[in-house]
Amino acid sequence: MIPKLIAITGGIGSGKSVVSQLLRTMGFTVYDCDERAKWVMTYDERLRSELCQLFGADTYLPTADGSWMLNRSYLASRIFASADALAQMNACVHPAVWRDLKTQFEAERCDRYFFESAILYESGFDQLSHPDEVWMVSAPIELRIRRAMQRDNTPREQVLSRIASQMPQEEKELRADHIILNDDLHSVILQVHKLL
Repeated sequence: MIPKLIAITGGIGSGKSVVSQLLRTMGFTVYDCDERAKWVMTYDERLRSELCQLFGADTYLPTADGSWMLNRSYLASRIFASADALAQMNACVHPAVWRDLKTQFEAERCDRYFFESAILYESGFDQLSHPDEVWMVSAPIELRIRRAMQRDNTPREQVLSRIASQMPQEEKELRADHIILNDDLHSVILQVHKLL
């Protein structure tokens, strides 16, 4: 049985991770796209080859045990100098993350498999993954700002800049199948139970 694939998304400070953690405590698997992207960029041989072709052999450094380590500072210097380079990198990384996610969720013996993606729509990952449902985690803007400032120890202006770089919350809400308002933990628990 192939499980139903459910995406969890939301903007900075919306509380996606709270919903993901709640699902994990309930026994569900939640794939974290951001965390797994780091793993995939280190261990996926096909992706390593693609990135080296794009950015050169210095993209990865050999390690003492014969494996490879992503040369993050080198790669950062290449992709942040050019919007085209960043787009080229993402065009390789996102399909690699999708391959990894697909392998894992097809092996699951459950009826639902969740994945968390902060930039589901911005990255086009919704078009790659075609989730059966999208759960959008939403929160009032001032609460989101406060959460992000506290979590990352970041100035308000920087949080506002990061929020402005993402798709507006209202647009994500229109695209989603379900909206979870995360302004109170007890309420979130009730909403998640209702969706399961």
